[in-house]
Amino acid sequence: MSDAVDLVSNTVRRRLLRDGAAALGEAEWHLLRVSQLLNAAERGLLARLLGETPIAELIDVADGLDAIGSPNAGQRLRTATEQLAVANDPGHGLVRDTTVASSASLLGEQIAEMRGDIERRLLEFAVRHRERLVAAR
Repeated sequence: MSDAVDLVSNTVRRRLLRDGAAALGEAEWHLLRVSQLLNAAERGLLARLLGETPIAELIDVADGLDAIGSPNAGQRLRTATEQLAVANDPGHGLVRDTTVASSASLLGEQIAEMRGDIERRLLEFAVRHRERLVAAR
């Protein structure tokens, strides 16, 4: 992750640890969720993220991508999430691991192509909401 994105992410995480989940506003949750997605993609952990994160939380990440101005990335995550939801249905247990792996692989490629734009938009979003972030320090 770029140093600036890492700084934003760490600032929000510190506030979360210090003040608790109730202290974070909607914008801060968007920043945290999107930065976690970028971090998972960078570290090759998208399969783990997709496989272990509840569907509702993945939708929250997609909403965060929309909020920062990256609706294309949000839609890509929603598509992966829809495939996971189907794989979670009874009777599909045997294909779930394959679905997670293929969804993570495709999403990783897509995020890699959009990464610079997502990071730029994340930083612009953080600047627009900097008052809360400055208070987080």
